[in-house]
Amino acid sequence: MSHGPSEDGAVRTDDRTASESAAGPSPYVPAGRSVAELTIKAVLIGLALNVVMLTANMYLGMRSGMTISASIPAAVISMGVFYGLRRVGIGGTILENNIVQTMTSAGEALAAGVIFTIAGVTFLDQPIDVVNTAVVAVLGGLLGVLFMVPMRRYLIVDRHEELPYPEGTACADVLEAGSRGDEGVKLISFGFLVSFLYMWLANGMAAFRTTIQTAFSVGETDGFAIGGDFTPALLGVGYIIGPRIAGYVFGGGLVAWLMLIPLLITGGFVPESAADAALMAQADAVWDEYVRYVGAGAMIVGGFYAILSMRGTIVDALGTAAAEIGGSGAAATADAKRTQRDLPMKVVVVGAVLIALALVAVPQVQVGLVGGFIAVIAAFLFVAVSAYLVGIVGSSSNPVSGMAVATILIAALALRSVGATDPVVVLMTASVVAIAAAVAGDTSQDLKTGQLLGATPRKQQLAQVIGIALSALFAGWVLSFFDQAYGIGSDTIPAPQAGMMALISEGVLTGTAQWGMILIGAVFALVLILMDVPVLPFAVGIYLPITLATPIFLGGLLRAGIDRYVERRDDEEGTLAERTTSRGRIVAAGLITGEAIMGIVIGALYVGGIGNAEGAPFPLGLDGATQATLGVVALAVLVGLFAASVLWNASEPEGA
Repeated sequence: MSHGPSEDGAVRTDDRTASESAAGPSPYVPAGRSVAELTIKAVLIGLALNVVMLTANMYLGMRSGMTISASIPAAVISMGVFYGLRRVGIGGTILENNIVQTMTSAGEALAAGVIFTIAGVTFLDQPIDVVNTAVVAVLGGLLGVLFMVPMRRYLIVDRHEELPYPEGTACADVLEAGSRGDEGVKLISFGFLVSFLYMWLANGMAAFRTTIQTAFSVGETDGFAIGGDFTPALLGVGYIIGPRIAGYVFGGGLVAWLMLIPLLITGGFVPESAADAALMAQADAVWDEYVRYVGAGAMIVGGFYAILSMRGTIVDALGTAAAEIGGSGAAATADAKRTQRDLPMKVVVVGAVLIALALVAVPQVQVGLVGGFIAVIAAFLFVAVSAYLVGIVGSSSNPVSGMAVATILIAALALRSVGATDPVVVLMTASVVAIAAAVAGDTSQDLKTGQLLGATPRKQQLAQVIGIALSALFAGWVLSFFDQAYGIGSDTIPAPQAGMMALISEGVLTGTAQWGMILIGAVFALVLILMDVPVLPFAVGIYLPITLATPIFLGGLLRAGIDRYVERRDDEEGTLAERTTSRGRIVAAGLITGEAIMGIVIGALYVGGIGNAEGAPFPLGLDGATQATLGVVALAVLVGLFAASVLWNASEPEGA
């Protein structure tokens, strides 16, 4: 039995051998068919979108402490571009589309590792070095791609039933559903325009406030704080990760701001610099001085627990790699099917060795012999952890920061034992690992998409390498731009993860780390593990300001409300729910991208001397009370437009 031809001429067939059936679902493009894939056209489009998503995700990550997967919006945008090209007689195949989204998401993944670690040098009073950033980023990114090669068959193919890779599977669905291409472009464009206008009115003209927060006392206990920075991007993040994960993040925030901070303030643990300040300022100071260490301790335990849970996968991947080098692995045979061809294992091994030497020898990296050894070993372990975890929870919930924290703790203790005193060395070591883990998570999602579509793994891996190289070149410039425009660590882009990394690095090396608070967080994490509660999202909630956790939770609630509404009207097959979920993710991606691009626009105005981080470039001159009232109205309109765009005509059949 076979399906009809696709618009690129590929034929999807179910005529498979028993071994192929055991390896997963039938690919859209059969292994025996040759279709245009890694073309110049696809590479050029992928490179252009790569820079856009790199910039957008760097802004989002430093603002909220979380990043999202760019694969789905990249796939939708790519389809729109190819649709436009077809209008002028230049077509594109589904596998070229896949190469574009693969290269685009490489920028998003590398951005996560960079902003969570390298950005931390600004908290240590060091400037952003563009060359250093590029070198560290490209070495870490290449490690992520190379170390993922021996794990691909085991994680992506052999365990396809256990590891769904949600974003990779959804991306394949989007690309397959060519009739949804036009609709998808309209949805992401709508979300982009709404978010772009919203943030221009809020930050460009000061028409309303997005941040609402307050601190209060209950009886004799001071320091309770609650609030939110209700922006489109944070709402979109909450929608994408869903109510469950958003609830864990918010739960961690409630524990921090409605329990730990009040207890510490009442107990007299207020930094001298904030002793005479207002209650909200005191709560912020206690969170910064003490509570963040609790979140760090929980992340450390969560990271090590993830490695322990992955020990079987790591051993199996090493066995697969050894078999392929010896020539007995399936991928090493001369007659391997197109859809089973990876980069040769000899290339992987030689590449990893050269990168290890570069980490030690290249002056810009600054990690030294001990740091280089730790970076390579930790990168391999956390690449396995990352690739496995995103197969379950998706790339947007990939706990890269927790892996970086664990690396920082190990590296700082090891480097301190050999006399190192510079926390920047520790950050650079952790940067390599964080970037490798983030890239590996993204690569695994892309390879899942490729498996379902019938792509050639080797060509996707090469596309990742090209995308990583471009992202690394731009990463330092983009990071430096945001630092000049807003100041990394400011209220606009607090870069919470980077601040935590710098805090731990310096604290361990100087002996000033709040080990008591770290221990409290570690014990807290152990209790959560025993309760079977995901540690890392909860720990992130403790570490984030409550103003970020609250809007993320609101986005999760919006997702739950829409899902409940749809369930009551769906058919037995659940097609309406599936379609609504896809639409919602695309609109949310548009909201996130729109705010990020507006952040760049306003940042450019600041750099040009128009306005500043405390004042809008073109203020309307409204008083605070009016701004607050209009902020509530604007939030209600934003939520209404979001819900309406997701539900409008969602019940119509595809292509209608």
